[in-house]
Amino acid sequence: MFTLVRINVPSTVRDPDGRVVTHINPDYVWDYVRKNHSAWSSKEVKLLYMTRRHLQEDTSLIVDSTDADALADFLLKHIATIRYVRGIWAINMAKMRFFILPVEQAQDFLRFTITINAKPDHLQRIYDEVSSFEPGRDVMVNYIAQSFQSFNESIIASALARGRKQVDSFVHECIKPIDGVLGVEVTQISKSIRLVTQDEWLESVGPLRVAPGGKHVKDSDTDHDDTLMASC
Repeated sequence: MFTLVRINVPSTVRDPDGRVVTHINPDYVWDYVRKNHSAWSSKEVKLLYMTRRHLQEDTSLIVDSTDADALADFLLKHIATIRYVRGIWAINMAKMRFFILPVEQAQDFLRFTITINAKPDHLQRIYDEVSSFEPGRDVMVNYIAQSFQSFNESIIASALARGRKQVDSFVHECIKPIDGVLGVEVTQISKSIRLVTQDEWLESVGPLRVAPGGKHVKDSDTDHDDTLMASC
């Protein structure tokens, strides 16, 4: 069972009287998880990946767990007890597909999250159509899942792109025109790190790795956008 766990830590915290303000280091949760995650791993719960969304007050984990109860126990014991945590959002990642991509080509690409608002009776077709895009020169879809995370957000995908202009062009030309798509939100990932070895990663995602195909991603003529580089 794959879950995207978003951990909210506000940039500032006030004391009960509202007078003393504490400014929280944006790397507080990130550093805490990096230091402790290896001791948290078990047969029931494995932390695979950690990311941070640009300009958002959260750190995200991709977690592979045996069932919902094991995940809840993990979150209560290890995440909810982290100082300054003010919220935890667990997003179901169903029907995950990890696409096999040309690694060398994508080495310097930025990472983006694409969240799709879809008509319910169009969900499967939209999911299949986005899954069919072949890696392009400027944009590659590297995974997709059905998340059902809210009434307006049903599909989540991750894309690698040369820059913001390229991913926006891809969304505008390739995803928004799909019948049944009501809206698309794009968020840049500013920081990411794998929390397991390559062998452990492949053990979890190996059965879900597939080759994309069927639809070519149109190359973009926009200039390379290097204003915000992702770090790994």
